[in-house]
Amino acid sequence: MLPIDSLFATQILQDLYLRFIADALSYLKSFAVYISIWILAYLLVCAGVYRRYARRVPTKFRGALKVKRVLVVIAHPDDECMFFGPTIFRLCEQGADVHILCLSNGNYEGKGHLRRYELWKACIELGVPMQNICLMTDTRLKDDPQCQWPTAIIAKVIQHTLDTLDIDTLVTFDRGGVSSHANHSAVFYAVAYMFVEKIMPNRCTVYTLDSVNMFRKYWGYLDLPLSFVLSSKRYFLRWTESRRIIKAMKQHRSQMVWFRHLYVLFSRYIVINTLRKINLADIELELEVDE
Repeated sequence: MLPIDSLFATQILQDLYLRFIADALSYLKSFAVYISIWILAYLLVCAGVYRRYARRVPTKFRGALKVKRVLVVIAHPDDECMFFGPTIFRLCEQGADVHILCLSNGNYEGKGHLRRYELWKACIELGVPMQNICLMTDTRLKDDPQCQWPTAIIAKVIQHTLDTLDIDTLVTFDRGGVSSHANHSAVFYAVAYMFVEKIMPNRCTVYTLDSVNMFRKYWGYLDLPLSFVLSSKRYFLRWTESRRIIKAMKQHRSQMVWFRHLYVLFSRYIVINTLRKINLADIELELEVDE
């Protein structure tokens, strides 16, 4: 038999263990309740923002850009749908003259001839006229994340397009390129080069598409409150309108592998675009961060 002191100690330990388990379960229950309340509250905020801005505000007032002739510069066919869909769709709907400049034919997997055709079909679905689509086939601008695109070459192409079309607004990727693709970021650095070298037309206002973290990127409409709080320039679509973006994306049949179907379902970029107006001071700050 165990001594009385040992039995007493064992009983105390058992009581402490049971008390610890009870306290832990109580804490977890309270935590679950608080989290549920916060989640419910956030969902109500999302619903409120959607109802207030997406349903009640007339279409012609939605969005923050007042443009006449806008150039959207992308790196590959399908970028226009995957990332810039809400901006392109809304600008076309509001009567802006939207032009697309695609810097490569997307020949990474040897499907450049298909992707060229798919780009035209997708842009027409978004509302961009056929004659407003320009696709580059320069061998120095290969669709390859390992390929370093020449900054000066891209800048020259963009500058020529801006001057030729008398563009007043330029929209493209920011330094993060949304997906951290080197070709996307190369477009931003070309725009930065144009600012630094003072060859960006004074009449042209430049906006970059915000890159967000992975959590927000796949939050869909749940990112609406954060988008409104963190950005003053935004375009977003109602659920019925977002179907046009999905339909346009599906024109890129050669690219619709399983993970892109998931992207279409969950990505915020299918329904929300937040943009940032940039100038030379912003560019210099960005370049300092790189250094």
